[in-house]
Amino acid sequence: MNRFPLSVLFLFVISAFVQAAGQPQNTIPQTPAFSDSPIDVASLSPELRHISSFLEKNPSPHDMVALRDSLPNQWTVTTTERTYSIPTDFLRGQLSAASSANAKAWVDHLAGKLDSYPTPPPSNTGESRAELDRILAGPEFASVHAPTAWDIFRQRLAAWLERIFIRLFGGLTRYPMGGQILFWLIVVVGVSFIALWVFRFMVSRDRMESLPPGEIVAASRTWQEWIRSAREAASRNDFREAVHSAYWAGIARLEDTGTVPKERTKTPREYLRLVSQPSPHELAPRLAYREPLTVLTTTLERVWYANRSSGPDDFRDSLRQLEALGCQLE
Repeated sequence: MNRFPLSVLFLFVISAFVQAAGQPQNTIPQTPAFSDSPIDVASLSPELRHISSFLEKNPSPHDMVALRDSLPNQWTVTTTERTYSIPTDFLRGQLSAASSANAKAWVDHLAGKLDSYPTPPPSNTGESRAELDRILAGPEFASVHAPTAWDIFRQRLAAWLERIFIRLFGGLTRYPMGGQILFWLIVVVGVSFIALWVFRFMVSRDRMESLPPGEIVAASRTWQEWIRSAREAASRNDFREAVHSAYWAGIARLEDTGTVPKERTKTPREYLRLVSQPSPHELAPRLAYREPLTVLTTTLERVWYANRSSGPDDFRDSLRQLEALGCQLE
C-alpha cells in the first residue's frame, strides 16, 4: 500500500517533465556581427523585427544577456547618399538591466525610421543615359554649350570693371558733394556725345544734299554727249564716272523736255523735288519721270557722293532709267 502512492508520484513527475520539454522556449535571435561589413536598409529591417518579436515574449534575464552579447557595437548602414553608423550602446544597456520594454521601444523606433526611409527604385543606367542624350539632343538645347574662350574673357572683363566701379564709387556715400559733381559731369559728357553725334549726322545729310565744293558741271553738253561719256567711262571700268555721267544725261534730257530749268546750280535732291512737287510758276511735272529720276539720284548719291563700290550692274541699271526718261540709247 505504501508503494502505490510512490509510483503515482513518480509518474506525475515524469509527466510534468515531458510536458515542460514539449513547450516552446524563447530563442535568442542569431544576429550576425555587422560591424566589419556594411549592410543596407533592407537587410537591417528584418533583423530589428526579429529582435522586437523576441523581446515581446518577456525573455529571461539570461536570454537578454545572451542577446546583448550577440549584438555588434554598431550597425553600419549604407544608402545611396552616404554611410551611417548606428551605435547599439543604449540597447545593450537596456538588455543588461533586463528592461525588455525599453529595449523593445528603442528597437521598434529604429525599425520605424528604417521603414520610412525611401528606397530608390532600381534603374537601368544605360536606358537612363540614352533618354538623357535624346532629351539634350532636342532643338531647345542646341544653344547650350560649355563656355567658350570669348565667354570666359567677357566674364572676367565684366568682373574686373565691376571691381573698378566699386572702388571708384564705393566711397561716394561719404562725400555727397563729390557724388553730385561726378553725376553732373557724367550727364554733361553724355549730352555732349549725343549732340556731337547729331551734328555729324546733320552734316553728312547736308553733304548728300549738295554738290561737292568746286564741282562744275558743263551745262553745254547734251544728253547724247553725256551718254557717250558714260559709255567711255564704262569701257575703262570706271563705273563711278559712268554712273555720274548717266545721271547728268538724265538731267539734260529733262531740261530738253522743259521738266526742269536749264541751270546747274541745283542739287540732285532739288531736281528730284522739282519733278515730284514743282513750283506753280514752272511747267507741269511729268509723273512718269519721277521713278526713273529717283533711281538715278539714289545711285548717284551711293556711288558718287558716298563713294561706295560700283559695278556693271549699276551702270546697266542707270541706262534702263535713261530709257524710261526717253533717251534713245541706240
